[in-house]
Amino acid sequence: MKKLILPIFIAITTILFFSCDKVETPLAQTVIDEDTLTTPTVVRRILMEEYTGHYCTNCPQGANEMQRLAGVYGDQIIPISLHAGDVTFNEPHTGSGSYETDFRTPAGDTYAIQFPPNGLPKGMVSRKNAGEGFQVNQWESEFLSLKDETPLAEITIVNTYNATTREVTIDVETEWLLDGGSTVYKIQVGITEDHIIDWQLDGSTNVEFYDHRHVFRGAVNNTWGEAVSTKSQGSKDTKSYTYTLNAAWNADNCEVVAFIYKDSPDYEIMQANIKYVK
Repeated sequence: MKKLILPIFIAITTILFFSCDKVETPLAQTVIDEDTLTTPTVVRRILMEEYTGHYCTNCPQGANEMQRLAGVYGDQIIPISLHAGDVTFNEPHTGSGSYETDFRTPAGDTYAIQFPPNGLPKGMVSRKNAGEGFQVNQWESEFLSLKDETPLAEITIVNTYNATTREVTIDVETEWLLDGGSTVYKIQVGITEDHIIDWQLDGSTNVEFYDHRHVFRGAVNNTWGEAVSTKSQGSKDTKSYTYTLNAAWNADNCEVVAFIYKDSPDYEIMQANIKYVK
């Protein structure tokens, strides 16, 4: 029994010695200063609508410039291709074996009447100057004149897609960052489809497998949208829509575009956003 006393005493002493050691470098305590937390900066996104046509010899030049600008300025540019305007460039060549696709839409045709392009390719930049159609070499400078303006509002899009019915439920939230004042604003929602492979006349060359980008497919909430009821600073409003995609469209390449614009006679688009259906 006496033989056990010494080992037990040594063991207890060792435990007490090490358990009482001072921690020279205690774990750092993380303190989050709420004043340093920042939210993502909201920028003004610019909707750029390019009037084009599959039988327009110079229109690929406009498409190339649009893609270049999107590559430089990223998500701040939202491109749409409107196959509208001069019917010579847009009507389908039915029965010819080429150029048989009709890219035109009722809403697009209406926009071309309200904002006549007077030659293709032309482009509207946020529909400034009541929807003036600018030459291709003017697009960048017109974009730059708007890109750093403080946005009036933010738009958030949430899409829910049903692959069986091909129906997409679209929730569009508008948050007013500034006060809308007495100006009448409308919200417009539309559908575009990217990467449609079809015929295109490029100069004198008939390109059978041309990549048509950002093609406007139709308006979701009528041609001119609907009036915004809530526009005081800090207010939010969510509108919901349902839209069934055409069976011929590739749902993976379809996107929902939403934008707020000043009502007639101004028409300038003050904020926009875009999101894939799926």
